[in-house]
Amino acid sequence: MHGCGGQAHRELQEVPCRDLLDAPDRVSRPAKRAATMRAGMDGIMWSLEARSALARAVAGTFYLAAVALLVLVQELGLWLRREENRAWWAGNGRDLLNAGGLTAVAASLRAYGFPLAAALIVSATLTLALIGTSIFMETRMRVARPRAWALTVGLAFAAPVLLFPADVLGAFARAAGTLFPFRG
Repeated sequence: MHGCGGQAHRELQEVPCRDLLDAPDRVSRPAKRAATMRAGMDGIMWSLEARSALARAVAGTFYLAAVALLVLVQELGLWLRREENRAWWAGNGRDLLNAGGLTAVAASLRAYGFPLAAALIVSATLTLALIGTSIFMETRMRVARPRAWALTVGLAFAAPVLLFPADVLGAFARAAGTLFPFRG
C-alpha cells in the first residue's frame, strides 16, 4: 500500500488515502489531520467531533443563551455607537462587547463538537449577522418592541446551527473551498 503524499509519516504509509478517515485505531489524530489536509479532503476540520447527548444538550443551551445575550448586549453597543462622537473609548467598548459575544458563541459551539476553526468562522458570521440585525431593527424598523424582534430574529439565525450542524459545516466547507482553493 502507498501513503498519502511524498513525505508521509511512517504510520501513514500503512494506510491509503481513501481509508484514512475510516482508520481511527491505526492512525493518530494529528497524523490523520495532516494527511487529510494534504489529500485535500478537509474531512476533519469540517465535521462534528463526538460528544455525548448530554454534553450536546448543555452546549446547545449555552449556545442559545450566548446568542440571546449577544443580541441583548447589542442595545448597549448601540448606545455606545451614539456616544462614539463624544467619547473616544465608546468604539473600543463596542468592539469588546462584540469580541466577548463572539468568544462565548464560539466556546459553546466548540463544546457542542464543532472544530475550533469552524466554531470561530460560524460564530464570527453569526455575530456579524446579529450586529446587522440589531442596527437594522434600531434604525430602520418602526416596530413596537424592537429588542424582542431583534431577539426573535437572532434566535432564528442561530437555530439552524443546532438543528442542522452537519449541513452548516458542509456549507461553510464549500464556501471556504471556493474562497480559498489552495492546497497546502
